[in-house]
Amino acid sequence: MSEDYYYRRRLGATEMMPAIGVGVAAGLTGFYLVHLLVQRTPLVPSAAPVREPPLPDATSGPAGPWDKPPAG
Repeated sequence: MSEDYYYRRRLGATEMMPAIGVGVAAGLTGFYLVHLLVQRTPLVPSAAPVREPPLPDATSGPAGPWDKPPAG
């Protein structure tokens, strides 16, 4: 016989559990990463124009003592 011959025995279910666990963990990690990439904000802005809200009038809003003219 050749010295390059290797004997491979059949593995039981308990001996395959670590490999199955690593496979399931890798699958769940991949699913989670793809899920995050799908939900993130796109890097390229959309073609729709971005409109900012109009600035409020100078006289609108709550007036405090700093907004009132000096009496006198």
